[in-house]
Amino acid sequence: MESAAERLKMVTETLTFGEGIVEVTVIDNVIYMRILHVYTDDMAMEMTHYLDKIIDRIPEKPIRIWDSSELPAGSFKLSGECVKSISDWSKGIKVRKPGSRAYFIAKDPLIFGISRMYEIQASDEAMDIMVLKSIDELPEEIRSKIPS
Repeated sequence: MESAAERLKMVTETLTFGEGIVEVTVIDNVIYMRILHVYTDDMAMEMTHYLDKIIDRIPEKPIRIWDSSELPAGSFKLSGECVKSISDWSKGIKVRKPGSRAYFIAKDPLIFGISRMYEIQASDEAMDIMVLKSIDELPEEIRSKIPS
């Protein structure tokens, strides 16, 4: 029988996009993305391609967590057009992987508002996409998997 430590295999990768950095940690079915320095349309679109490869390898319902809590003010630079593209991408994930969910950690009011715009455009079911102000608001079973 597989132990809990064997099941909880964690892989972390740091992706660099010019000034932007995204640390991606995958543990079980949780994909945790910590966004640092700046986040742009180009980065967001590159991340969707990167995440597709990870999501396809997860047999159970993938859970995506986008953590923008360390982004400096004014460094979140997504256009409405990009948010729409990412919303469409997210709808495709739900078709490929029913039951998948996404959480956005957004303590900055502007990022929170843009994330809510994404939530409204991409979510057709209650609770499949949630925008939170703190990582502490995540369900405990998800939060316990995130590296501190």
